[in-house]
Amino acid sequence: MGNTLTNENAKTRELGLLVLRIGVGVLFFVFGWLKLAGGEQLWQGVGSSMGVFGITAWPVFWGLLATIAEFLGGLLLAAGLFTRFAALTLAITMVVASAFKLSLGGGLADFSSPFTMLLVNIFFLLAGGGIYSVDHLLKLRKQSAAIA
Repeated sequence: MGNTLTNENAKTRELGLLVLRIGVGVLFFVFGWLKLAGGEQLWQGVGSSMGVFGITAWPVFWGLLATIAEFLGGLLLAAGLFTRFAALTLAITMVVASAFKLSLGGGLADFSSPFTMLLVNIFFLLAGGGIYSVDHLLKLRKQSAAIA
């Protein structure tokens, strides 16, 4: 058994992927839950972020959509279920959040959090949920059913 800091094997990579996926998923789930509980006034504020793209109609709809993306997307990401779809919806949400924060002129400190989450979700969009995910279990089940 080697040193974990220098050991390059699939198991440690997959464990790292699991920890990151669950951690980020839980964060999105919690933030989504808080926004969901915040109600229509909060959704309107979140949805007004679309104004950075010139979209000013239906801010409550856009805010609720972003809230649902965070709530359900976070839950799916944490579970590793439909990981790539969840990551795509979260990445789109973070594009809007990043653009909005950038438009405020607050600098790197304000912009870095949503942009980092955008990058993490692009990673999951490309990499998937890993072997410790519901997606992987479903894939194995499908493969074993095809063999039988």
